[in-house]
Amino acid sequence: MHNFDEFIEYCLSFYGPGGLYDQNRTAEQVAYATLRYFDLIAKGDLEYVHWSWGDGDSLDRERVRDIMNDIYGTVEVVA
Repeated sequence: MHNFDEFIEYCLSFYGPGGLYDQNRTAEQVAYATLRYFDLIAKGDLEYVHWSWGDGDSLDRERVRDIMNDIYGTVEVVA
């Protein structure tokens, strides 16, 4: 990813309305969860000590999804 907005759009293409795994997430939710992810990486909290930014890859996206699920609740994805 080249910038923050690009990563937000990438996540929304999966978890936003009409996304591949539609969880009806908003750009604000994705942005907040992404900032929380950066914070966890920077702090090196014991539970997350092995986490590092992968330049916006699928693992980063999935970790942001997990953080959103922790913050906003799990959303059932309809296939």
